Amino acid sequence: MSKQKSILLVMPANFGIYKAIEENLKFNGFHVITLAYDEELFVYPSISKRLKTKFRQYILQDKSAKHNLKSEVFQKTSQYQKVFRYLSETGGVGYALFIRADIWSEAFLKDIRSYIKKDMVAYQWDGMNRFPRIWQNLQWFDRFYVFDPKDLYEKSDKFLPITNFYLDYPVEDNAVSSDFYFIGSHLPDRRDVIIKFGQLAKSNGWQLDFNIVCKEKDIPKLSQEYAGVANIKLIHQIREFQDNLKAVHKAKALIDFVTSDHTGLSFRVFEALGYGKKLITTNVEVAHYDFYHPNNIFIWDGQDLEGIEAFMRKPYMPIDPDIKEKYSFSNWIRYILNLEPYKEITLP
Repeated sequence: MSKQKSILLVMPANFGIYKAIEENLKFNGFHVITLAYDEELFVYPSISKRLKTKFRQYILQDKSAKHNLKSEVFQKTSQYQKVFRYLSETGGVGYALFIRADIWSEAFLKDIRSYIKKDMVAYQWDGMNRFPRIWQNLQWFDRFYVFDPKDLYEKSDKFLPITNFYLDYPVEDNAVSSDFYFIGSHLPDRRDVIIKFGQLAKSNGWQLDFNIVCKEKDIPKLSQEYAGVANIKLIHQIREFQDNLKAVHKAKALIDFVTSDHTGLSFRVFEALGYGKKLITTNVEVAHYDFYHPNNIFIWDGQDLEGIEAFMRKPYMPIDPDIKEKYSFSNWIRYILNLEPYKEITLP
């Protein structure tokens, strides 16, 4: 296969989403080489390394000390060595796609850069201020994409617009078995919203598949806080992304409780679009996108429950196929790599 259709995918390993993206890249004809980094597996290689890193962090005020050590440790793993051996033996790849490029050191990015024959691009699926280290890594990329309009318009000379996407490679269809699906971390500022919605669901006999991710030690306490809501599961490990997709397909509607870190649209919004599901979201920005339809998307203020029952009774309105296709991963990857034909993706 030509180098022009080969791609290096570099992203966090958390939740296994990289496996689904890898699958969709293959579906689109790419030869994929993957570097998936799991920060949860990091351990200090020695006591001396730990002490030296702490010294740099707290005495020398080096905010990059631990970050650089993580990159150093990862570069000694068999996964890293295997990928770089491949790059060296083949002369490199056509493209590189980085998701969450803030987790890498500049030395690492410089090494990768030398093996990319065409474009090295990055997509930051978090707000730019959530992980400030990302700012010093911008220089290594041909193009840098953001999904939050606030980030785009504040620094429009540095970024290009993109949204999240829905995966469009063939997946096993599943019979509907729940009314609403939600998965997300426990955050105190959305606990009351979840409980309020859960109580409405209980009164209507709706079946919830709600999954709240928290630390294992917090489960007993949170079990009491969420005790009044049926079908809420407290989990300390997020399910694999492939299992998440199966749960999405099994639900009549998806729930999106937005966090305060950004105003960009989450994956849940695009999964609802791509798989023809109704969506209830607390993100008011969704009304500004071209696929918004009040029959399909209910914007909830997190307080007033009036209107949700009527919304669920309304028929789902099919979306223009061209608009729907625009937010598929297949179009997303062509757009982000500048491979025609593609439909341009903009932010409102």
